[in-house]
Amino acid sequence: MIAKLSSWIKDFSENDAAMPKSDHDWAETIAALLIEAAMADGDIDSAERANIAAALTSQLDLTADEVDSIIERGLVAHEERVEIHSITREIRSQTEPEERIAIMQMAWMVVLADGETHSYEAQLMRRLAGLLYVDDVDSGKAAKLAKARLGL
Repeated sequence: MIAKLSSWIKDFSENDAAMPKSDHDWAETIAALLIEAAMADGDIDSAERANIAAALTSQLDLTADEVDSIIERGLVAHEERVEIHSITREIRSQTEPEERIAIMQMAWMVVLADGETHSYEAQLMRRLAGLLYVDDVDSGKAAKLAKARLGL
């Protein structure tokens, strides 16, 4: 499973370092971050949810039911969460810079899923970049690559 996640990260970055967490743990962490991105404008629409589910289902050794459960738990956690620092700190402490850029690209894909960027989403993405120690240039490149992957 770790090899599959590492392969997924390699699709987004040049770094081939293995990640120390299990796929399920990473799915929970990544889903939490992606849900925060999706909910920045106050609502998660079907396209955003589908992008989160597709990323988790296609890239990790999880069933559709497991992914749905992870997303549902993530939505509940989002309602209870008052900060995102714990999520970004966990990602930052266990990933390399290239992997964090890839994660930013995933977040951009969720934010851009509806074809537009709300001002709250743009603000959150700037904040996430800072919290993940991704510079503005790399965040901009991640956004551009996300647009290209989405055909925008």
